[in-house]
Amino acid sequence: MSILKVFISSTCYDLDNVRDGLRDFIYNIGYEPVMSDYGDVLYDPRVHTHTCCIEEVKNCDMLVLLIGGRFGGKAISEAVSTVDFEKVKEKIKAGTVIDDERLSITHLEVLKAIEYGLPVYTFIKEDVLSDHKLYEKNKNKPIISEITFPSIEKQETAKYIFEFINIVRLRDHGNNIFRFKKETDIEEMLKKQWSSYFQKLIKEQFSKKEKADNNKLEKKVDELQALIWRFINEAPRERDIQVGQKKKYGRILWVDDYPVNNKSVISFFEEQNIHFDIALTTEQGLKLYRKELYDLIITDMGRGNESNAGITLIKELKSLHCQVPVIVYCSMAAILKYSDEAIRLGAYRVVNGIANITSLITDICGLSD
Repeated sequence: MSILKVFISSTCYDLDNVRDGLRDFIYNIGYEPVMSDYGDVLYDPRVHTHTCCIEEVKNCDMLVLLIGGRFGGKAISEAVSTVDFEKVKEKIKAGTVIDDERLSITHLEVLKAIEYGLPVYTFIKEDVLSDHKLYEKNKNKPIISEITFPSIEKQETAKYIFEFINIVRLRDHGNNIFRFKKETDIEEMLKKQWSSYFQKLIKEQFSKKEKADNNKLEKKVDELQALIWRFINEAPRERDIQVGQKKKYGRILWVDDYPVNNKSVISFFEEQNIHFDIALTTEQGLKLYRKELYDLIITDMGRGNESNAGITLIKELKSLHCQVPVIVYCSMAAILKYSDEAIRLGAYRVVNGIANITSLITDICGLSD
């Protein structure tokens, strides 16, 4: 079983006690800390040590970043070239400054983690974070060069440290920042964060399983419903309906994306106790068909961007072994283009005009004298 690897990134010299305590903490909870000053990084003799540190980040599962008052060693150009800055810039706020000419090894370790989407937990010394707020308020003013930041060891590096903080905090996601005064502050926060994060992952896993189980159940219900409808609709039914036969049918499915065009016909037959279910799409029509027993289905031909949607509906109904008569009510242009195919697929009639559709409904539903 693999052990979770945590890369600890910071300048070594001003935070060595904090780093040592954090290393022990990570070991004690059963994870593997990765620190350059402890030889945890593979130093390939063919490349520079800076590059080795950056490349090691890819082999870890998360990164803990410690920011103090030192800038750290400036990275060589070979190490800088290992980071895909275009990918990084996609994941931070537009306009955030990344000075390619002045990047420390710690900068690059974090940018590599951002590039690869690793979780980054950022801890900033309390006094540095306070000075950062002062910097943000004054960085665009002439006075900025005259301000001394007590938390920063070398004042000429203050800008680069504070802009580094901005890179982390202005990410699109994973931009958490925690202040610390002593190493136990970091340990307590990591305990809370990791515990809550893993708990959330477990809950999400249960939620996915529950959703998957529900999807399986819905699929089985649909399959059972399809079998029932197949059983019902495979019962023999006369293809040629006997006109004038006194048999009162009461439910019609009408599939048309502009039902207002059929309002007068629907109103006329509703007064004679004929109920209409209206569907605007083929999908809605099929869904209603599976739920209700219909005596007649009427469809238009073109719906939305599909000029032969009526043909599609007839094919779908045929695959469900539908024995209900289907009338296509459409324009003359559609009749000329699709009538033969519709009849071949099983449509009862393809007609145009209110008089024709009214006459067919009357005859099929047994309403004629």
